[in-house]
Amino acid sequence: MTQDPSHHDRDAVDPGPDGGGESAASAALIRALAAHPEDIARLVDELHRRVTDEDSLLDLMHRTSREAVRMITDVHWAGVTAQFAGAPFTAANTDSRVLVVDEGQYGQGDGPCLQSMRTDQVVVMTEEQVADRWPLLAAATRAAGVHAFHAEPLHARGQAAGSLNLYSATPGGLQDPDPDVLTVLTEYLDRGLTDYSAAQPGEPDAHRLQTSLRRRHVVNQAVGALMAAHGVSAAEGMRSLQDRAGDNSRLEQAARDVIAEYTRQPGEEKSDPV
Repeated sequence: MTQDPSHHDRDAVDPGPDGGGESAASAALIRALAAHPEDIARLVDELHRRVTDEDSLLDLMHRTSREAVRMITDVHWAGVTAQFAGAPFTAANTDSRVLVVDEGQYGQGDGPCLQSMRTDQVVVMTEEQVADRWPLLAAATRAAGVHAFHAEPLHARGQAAGSLNLYSATPGGLQDPDPDVLTVLTEYLDRGLTDYSAAQPGEPDAHRLQTSLRRRHVVNQAVGALMAAHGVSAAEGMRSLQDRAGDNSRLEQAARDVIAEYTRQPGEEKSDPV
């Protein structure tokens, strides 16, 4: 089922401090703050960050996905699909189930999130509706435990640039999630995508974003290995990795070294440093 995007005040953009009048997005924020003051205050604190490059955009996408799971009833997993030049890809996810569902859609060239991007509309579908339209996709999502789908279109400078994808383990779920919370989440993503797009010398380059995403994955793996090996927090693991690297230009290589060190098989000799 496809919903008109105006259902979530999608056609309004916050004018900022110099804009005239109250936008639908800022009105949604005011209503959400009144209904959930502490939760929305925390959400704003998490998402109110300037996007200047690939890393800051990916950070915003990951934070927004986590907040969607935290704030919206029946959302068990969430992620963000991005599409600039080239094929769409998952830029953020809260669980491997998101990747299963998203990759199934990319593989067959269709699905709820791709429909949302192409039509610029909110797409809400049950497991049965997906099965009627895309049987192979439904088989994969059912195996992953995903039974309901909700995709919100995202924009960069007014142009379609991706979707916020919400998945539920509840059959028939996600039919009426909080529209104000959704508007706040998508507004932050739209702003981030627009800022990122505007900061590029030409058209946004998906390759750069994907390279940064792979680097982020390697760094997170290394931090996880340090946390498990030394019983430290994520922040302490990151500080340890940064100390090993010396500077950010060597962070990925330091992460790869940590992964190699902590995944060495028992009895495997450690190479002597050159």
